[in-house]
Amino acid sequence: MFGKNKIQSYSRDVKKILIVILVLNIIVLFIKIVAGIMTRSLSILSDAAHSGIDAFNNIVGLFVLKFAAEPPDKEHPYGHGKFETLAAFGIVVFLAITCVEILQTSIGRLIHPVNLPLFKIGVVWILVLTLLINIFVWIYERGRGKLLKSDLLIADATHTGSDVLITLSVIGSQYFIAHGIYWIDPVVAIIIAFIIARAGYEVVTSTVPILVDEAWLDPANISKSAMKINGVKSCYDIYSRRSPSLAFIECKIKVVPKDLYTAHQIADQVEGKLREDFGDCKVTVHVEP
Repeated sequence: MFGKNKIQSYSRDVKKILIVILVLNIIVLFIKIVAGIMTRSLSILSDAAHSGIDAFNNIVGLFVLKFAAEPPDKEHPYGHGKFETLAAFGIVVFLAITCVEILQTSIGRLIHPVNLPLFKIGVVWILVLTLLINIFVWIYERGRGKLLKSDLLIADATHTGSDVLITLSVIGSQYFIAHGIYWIDPVVAIIIAFIIARAGYEVVTSTVPILVDEAWLDPANISKSAMKINGVKSCYDIYSRRSPSLAFIECKIKVVPKDLYTAHQIADQVEGKLREDFGDCKVTVHVEP
C-alpha cells in the first residue's frame, strides 16, 4: 500500500528523537527536583514540575506514534497520521495550564509579597546546567521537527522553548533575591506567561488546518502543473490535504485522446508530474473524455 515504508521510516526517526529527548528531560527533571529540595524554593520546584510535563509529553508522543505509524487501511484509507497532529494540539492544553498557573502564582505574589529563599550560587550553576541542556533539546528537536515536517516534534520543541524561558526567569529571580528585590520575580513571570501563550497560539495555527483538512495547495498551481502534460485539455475538481507523514492530491482531467489506453498513460504522466512538482504524495487522477 502507498506510503507504508515511508510512514514506518518517518515513525522510526521521530521515535529515536523522542527517546533521546525523553532521557535528557528526565535528567533535567531530576536535577531541578534535587535543587528544589536543597533550597526549598517553590519557584525551582514549580520549574521542575514544568520539566515533568516535558517528559510526560515525550511519553505521550511515543505512545501516539504507535497509532500514527500504522499504514492506511480499510477503516482509515488516508492513514493514521492525524493522531500525531492531535497529540501536538494536545500539548497546547499543557501550555495553557502552565500559563494559568504562572499568572495565578505571579498575581498572588504581587498582591501578597513573600520573602523568597536565600540566594545560593551553587543552585544557580545547577540551573545553568539544566538551561544548557534545554537549549540543546529545543534547537535539536525543532531542527529535526522541521526537517521531518513533524507537528509533534515542533510542538514539543515549542514547549521546551517555554521551559528555557521559565528557567531563565528562575535564574534571574535568584539574582534579585540576593539583592532583596522580590517584586521583579512575579513581573518577569507574567511576561513569560504571555510568551508561552504566543507559543501555544503558533502550535494551534499549525495543527488546526491539518485537523480540519484545510487545502494543502492552491488548486490553480496543481492545474498549471497538470496542464504541462501533452494531451491534457483541462484539470478541475482539485483537492489536496496533508498529514504529518503523507500528503494527498485528487483531481479530474479531460484528455484529447479517445482511446482508454492512451488516456491512462497521460493520467500516469500527470501523477508523476504532480509528485515531481509538489514532493512525495499520493496522487489520484480521474480521467474524463
